[in-house]
Amino acid sequence: MQHPDWPAFIAAIIANPDEDTPRLVAADFLEENGETDRAAFIRIQCAIARLEASGLQKSLEMDELRKKERAYLGPLSVSRLLWAAEACPELVRMPPQGRTSSPLDRLHVDGAERLTWRRGFVEAVSCPTAEWIRHGVAVRKRQPVVSVTLIDFGELSRDAVYAVVPALKGLREVVLGNVSAAVGEWLQQWLPGTRVSLATTLQLPPVPPEAQS
Repeated sequence: MQHPDWPAFIAAIIANPDEDTPRLVAADFLEENGETDRAAFIRIQCAIARLEASGLQKSLEMDELRKKERAYLGPLSVSRLLWAAEACPELVRMPPQGRTSSPLDRLHVDGAERLTWRRGFVEAVSCPTAEWIRHGVAVRKRQPVVSVTLIDFGELSRDAVYAVVPALKGLREVVLGNVSAAVGEWLQQWLPGTRVSLATTLQLPPVPPEAQS
């Protein structure tokens, strides 16, 4: 969303991540400024979260909402790719493509699968630790991220381990890949109030070539 007032809506959402009201106010603003699909998506996911909280995961209303959600998050959705690239441009990239006859054929996004959307915004991110060290603070200023999975934490040097701590403080959950229990316990001491867990096997999203360099 390219509008001078938009950062204020994002700040309100990040400051109150458990509240739907700032998100729905943001949806109204988006609709008033021509982004009707983005507004509808926020409202759909907020409605899904309310039904989940009420124990109504299995209901006709939920089935209908999930169907609408898939229209935006499904594998054939262009919106999902564009929104991901806008939400986290440091982690989700649109590399240049060769010339083709169709603009849709040229649309290619690396890293959209790294993002988990909930209640209309990015709630969780999975990425290499080096990427989060470089970009985590910036990502959290633009999205209400509460959970981060670091897929290669056990491969870090001691200096890099210390460097990642500031970008993790205040999160609700940190999942560490390829790491020992002792390292997880050490990091937990640095992150009071954050649940630190270990994952011996991870279904990893693809890593963009830029992140591997």
